[in-house]
Amino acid sequence: MSITKYNTTLRKKDNGWQVIVSYKTSTGKWRQKSKQGFSQKWEAKNYGNELITQIKNEPVLNTDYKDITLKQFTDIYKRDNSTRLIYNTLQAVDSAIKFIGDIAATPLQEITALQISQKFTSSKSAPATQTLYLSMLKTILSYAVKPYNIIAVNPLIDIKINKQRTKKDLRVYTDQEIELLLCSLKPKYLRYYVQCAIGAYTGLRYGEVLGLSWADIDLTSNTLTVKRQLAQYDKNKYKLQDTKTANSIRTIPIPPILSAILSLYAPLAPVNDMQLLFMQKSSNTAPINRIIRRFIKNKSFHDLRHTYATKLIANKVDIKTVAALLGDTVQTVIKNYIHYTDEMRQKAANDVANIFG
Repeated sequence: MSITKYNTTLRKKDNGWQVIVSYKTSTGKWRQKSKQGFSQKWEAKNYGNELITQIKNEPVLNTDYKDITLKQFTDIYKRDNSTRLIYNTLQAVDSAIKFIGDIAATPLQEITALQISQKFTSSKSAPATQTLYLSMLKTILSYAVKPYNIIAVNPLIDIKINKQRTKKDLRVYTDQEIELLLCSLKPKYLRYYVQCAIGAYTGLRYGEVLGLSWADIDLTSNTLTVKRQLAQYDKNKYKLQDTKTANSIRTIPIPPILSAILSLYAPLAPVNDMQLLFMQKSSNTAPINRIIRRFIKNKSFHDLRHTYATKLIANKVDIKTVAALLGDTVQTVIKNYIHYTDEMRQKAANDVANIFG
């Protein structure tokens, strides 16, 4: 970066020392970088020298976009990544931009961490919503750093949302509920019966279930391959497309009970050019969830995925294998799908009693 002038300020703050480096860029604008918490003045001074070196070594910014606003650049980001961003992600991006209000009209090079942080601090939105918005904004600003080189560093890189500790509801089916659900669906709702059976015995997402073709199923080796999903790409519009992530493309074993269900369903399945198991125009889970709740209250199709993962863990399948079967990362499995069920609590109680007497 081309610096025409700079100065360093050292001051006492919060029982320690703070260093502030103010510098004037070739564009004539003054900027600051600072850090506090040093126990000795000389430590703060030395860090100030490091900051000056860092500033001098920062790349020369792309002046073609020096006045572009965050909102304008977001449109570029969406355009460049239109083939990989799914509809829900685009909606999240738009919501994040709306959330920060007038900051979106600020030139990228003038946006500070403090501006954004204050928006989140004053917001009454749920921590999960704020985390989503912050993730979208970080991604967009990182894209402005590379490949566009409009800003040198992402100002949001160190911002985090203070998540409230809330107890997660146990949204898993018992074995008895799974049996009741499938037995109740089979006589009147064949399509939903087979879909729920696939969900219960494979943990597939609903869109992945609807993307299955008979070519993806090997009833001889008892395996199933996930290659695509039915997903939303615009308001009330759905199409077959790539899976949620690269990890989601996978071949997984299926139990004999599911192979038997699919064998019986095959001659009754709708005939279509793509050999899809189900011919649906939408992957919206509202219709199937309404039917599920006729028989099992407060449960959904996605809870079958939770149940599948929990059951595998409870039966000592290692988390890496569970993640591979679900098409997710280990971190996602731990965070979202592993629940401490009543059965697991009882087993733990029995183990403790046996160990300690």
